[in-house]
Amino acid sequence: MQFFENHKGNIALCLSVLLYLSSWLVDWIDRGAAQIIRAAGEASLVGGICDLIALRMLFEQHWYLPNSGVLQRNKQKFIDGIADQIERKWLTPKMIGDKLHELKPLERLARYLSNASLKMLVREDQLERICNEIASYLEPEAVVALLERMTSRVRSARALDRLKIAIIKVVARRECQHLRQRIRELPHDDHLIAIADSAIHDIGAALLNQDSAIRKTADHWMEAIVSEVVERSRGEIARMVRQNLSRLRDEEIREQIESRTRTHLDWIRVNGGVFGALLGCLFALLSAARSDFQALWRFLSF
Repeated sequence: MQFFENHKGNIALCLSVLLYLSSWLVDWIDRGAAQIIRAAGEASLVGGICDLIALRMLFEQHWYLPNSGVLQRNKQKFIDGIADQIERKWLTPKMIGDKLHELKPLERLARYLSNASLKMLVREDQLERICNEIASYLEPEAVVALLERMTSRVRSARALDRLKIAIIKVVARRECQHLRQRIRELPHDDHLIAIADSAIHDIGAALLNQDSAIRKTADHWMEAIVSEVVERSRGEIARMVRQNLSRLRDEEIREQIESRTRTHLDWIRVNGGVFGALLGCLFALLSAARSDFQALWRFLSF
């Protein structure tokens, strides 16, 4: 069955040939009937062959078919038409924005975080690198230098205030060292990982709560991101389609289009043969009726 579906155009053309050849056999029995069958076969052949030529002119380029290779000769127009149609009708920036909102990414992220763990989100080797990177920013001397810059204006303060600042620096230096050590140990400390997992679950729960500050802030950010994506997508979709199609060779474009449309377009050949035979038969009957109505009646009665 699949064979007939894939080769229906050629099968229809072969049947037209058989119809035409059968007229010569019928001619030995009844010349009038043979003329009608021959006319139907000729018209069917003309219809099928003309449709075959039309399809070949669309997909193929031959020297004996003037202006053939329509797709190849109009490749750029074809690409521009597809690109404009996609961006103006099938994938407009507004459609992209509506689809992003419809997907509800924040709610999906919130549900994922509600059941996620730190080890699910980050591989262990990546987590170690991240922790080492964070710890590097907590270098005690760098933190103390920051405190000195922040308190540089209070040098003229009382001795008690300067003493307090000195104590704060000592405590900051000690706590930074301790905190750096804890951060570096995080990837291998189950207790710290459990604390981090709990914090992740809390963030997921907060994102699910429409009234939470985190959710409102995330909604604001998401709206800004979607608006930016929609605005930047204007013209980009058509440009991307043009670039991708322009990279394809003429033969690749022809094969992609033909592989998806040829079996459907072959119905043109089938219909050309069928309607050609019907019209040829009709015209032959009308011609016979005009010249010899009695002979026609005998043929129809037979």
